[in-house]
Amino acid sequence: MALPRVNLAGDGPDLSPRAYARLLAELTEKLDVGADSYGLGGFVAEFEKKMAAAFGKERAIVMPTGTLANNFALELLSDRHRRRVLVQSDGHIQNDTGDSAQRLGGVVLVPIQDKQAAYTPAAMKTEIERAAGARVSIPFSSMVIETPVRRRFAQMFPLADMDAAVSYAKEAGLKCHLDGARVYLASAWTGRGVKDFCRPFDTVYCSLYKYFGTPFGAVLAGPAELIDGLYHDRRRHGGGLAQMWQVALVADHFLDGMEERWKKAAKMGEPAYKRLEASGRFTVERIPDGSNIVKLRLTKGDAEALKAFRGRAEAAGLKMPEIGGDMLPIRVNETWLASSGEEIADRLIASA
Repeated sequence: MALPRVNLAGDGPDLSPRAYARLLAELTEKLDVGADSYGLGGFVAEFEKKMAAAFGKERAIVMPTGTLANNFALELLSDRHRRRVLVQSDGHIQNDTGDSAQRLGGVVLVPIQDKQAAYTPAAMKTEIERAAGARVSIPFSSMVIETPVRRRFAQMFPLADMDAAVSYAKEAGLKCHLDGARVYLASAWTGRGVKDFCRPFDTVYCSLYKYFGTPFGAVLAGPAELIDGLYHDRRRHGGGLAQMWQVALVADHFLDGMEERWKKAAKMGEPAYKRLEASGRFTVERIPDGSNIVKLRLTKGDAEALKAFRGRAEAAGLKMPEIGGDMLPIRVNETWLASSGEEIADRLIASA
């Protein structure tokens, strides 16, 4: 009997084109799925209501990409005179979107980060006061928190620091946006429920393709006054896909029970890491304030040995990440639930 395939390279199910097509066929046979028209109506509307409820927000809207969702949030939280936004220096918006917030939304990103993946009220205060005291006053509109931070191997913005930053932002009159691409992951590693995690933020973005089994897609949630009518802007910016029910349907399938599955998956990593270390064949580097990523290294061997190990692990039914220097950044996710942490560790040990 073949062992279940486990994805150590990503944050969720790794569906092949064939598996994705099969799942779509199964769901459309089982459910009465209504097609949307450019994202309006049909199953997409049902899914948006479900996501809004999951995040504790009035409205939600499906977007083709997270970049578009984040850009809309920053623009909507700004006004004519307040167009500066505090972001993390290592954050996705600052580093990986090609200045799209500035070029498309006309907002100005001000990066700060004075505590690992986080920033503190002191750093926020410095920038806010500097801008307010400029010869031409340039006040801030909002702040963004991304957690976990992809560029820092899924290092978390600690809850205490997040709460302090959000509290100070509200005192200073700033709106708050959560770049919650992996908010279900963040919820599992902090123990704070998804709805409670999202509650302090005016707007929330969540990725669909990262761990909902879809090939693309995102959700932006927030108050009705911001989200209602946003479909016009979605189309204006080239995001008005003719139909998006396919993404909504598969994401909805994985959404059911997702919060509980992530809680279980979050507990599986440490037993596996200890087993790997006990074998004497690996070292496991845990990330400070980390979440689902650790750096796995062979205790003996060179780059060729690491490459050969990776190939054998792939043959053993483990989707492996790309090699990063002398290590492999392996990830815990809900695909681990088909097995056990110890059994996954044994497969890695046997491949070493």
